[in-house]
Amino acid sequence: MARPASRFGYLDSLRFIAATVVVWQHLTDHRGDFLGRTVAQVGLGHAGVVIFFCISGFVVPLSVGGRMNFASFMVRRMFRLYPLYLAALALLLVVGGSGLLPQWAFLWSAPPRDWIANLLLVQDFAGARPFLGVSWTLIIEIMWYTLFGLSVTLFGKRAGDILDIVMPASLLALAAASLLLESRIPLGRPMMLYATVFGYQCYRHATGETDLRRFLLSIAVFLTTVLICTYVGFAVFQHAVMSFAQTLGPWLGGIATFLAIVFWPRLRDAPVFNAGWLPLLGTFSYSIYLLHPIAINAATHYFEGPLRMPIAVLLLVPLAWAGFRFVETPAIGMGRVWGRRIDARSAPVT
Repeated sequence: MARPASRFGYLDSLRFIAATVVVWQHLTDHRGDFLGRTVAQVGLGHAGVVIFFCISGFVVPLSVGGRMNFASFMVRRMFRLYPLYLAALALLLVVGGSGLLPQWAFLWSAPPRDWIANLLLVQDFAGARPFLGVSWTLIIEIMWYTLFGLSVTLFGKRAGDILDIVMPASLLALAAASLLLESRIPLGRPMMLYATVFGYQCYRHATGETDLRRFLLSIAVFLTTVLICTYVGFAVFQHAVMSFAQTLGPWLGGIATFLAIVFWPRLRDAPVFNAGWLPLLGTFSYSIYLLHPIAINAATHYFEGPLRMPIAVLLLVPLAWAGFRFVETPAIGMGRVWGRRIDARSAPVT
């Protein structure tokens, strides 16, 4: 039976598209053939991450609704993010310690410092060995939750306008400092945080909070800031892996894809994006994203040649479904329960 249409099914479909291109990038990372080189040059995975953060900026304010209770909001968001990550680490301990996937055997001898850094999601900032490479995006999500929650708590309806000024100004200041100091200041991850703020501006326009003129100005400032920061971070100064073209192309492609599906009615309202398998698969896109390295590593470890890619996909689908069904879904429910308790405690006595 076909899955019924959802009001925001197109966002779930967009999530699945983003997850798919990230998985595709990692499936072809170690291929030395034309396909592998092409995917690496195009930077599909990078575009997928940009789309993910734009979506996050759109759906987080959508999930809040009316009154903001910062403590309740953060509890709900942490229950959305952390349980699957902790479950993934537990799974890595099992498959690594048992020898099923020796790549993660090191977890059993990892120093406490590395464990603390990875549990707090600050492994890249602390110089610790990452346990699950794709988890680098999760700390940016937490930064976005904190930034949004505090901004709305402190500034109310002015939060969107303030963030729309503060974020590009901060990034351009970092780019200017990099030029003045003649030293490369990492700008890629702050740009990803700005992508969430841009998604927030898209939400504001989609709900009628800002007019077209203001929205077009937000787009222009966002694109200009991305161009300048990408040029400074990846052209003036060299990155160890990514070139200027490999960085800017995915940014522009990801932004264009997000804007097209969210604001072009022929795409946004298309049945394929709002009912059926595509939005259904999108509902567990977080599990697809976070768990796909395990499936890929298993396929790579036990199979050779062209079988690796289809086997990885066949392993990933049930693994991601299980992650959504048995970890994400109950955790989301638990977050709502605790959130309501906090709301009730902080409600004014009448």
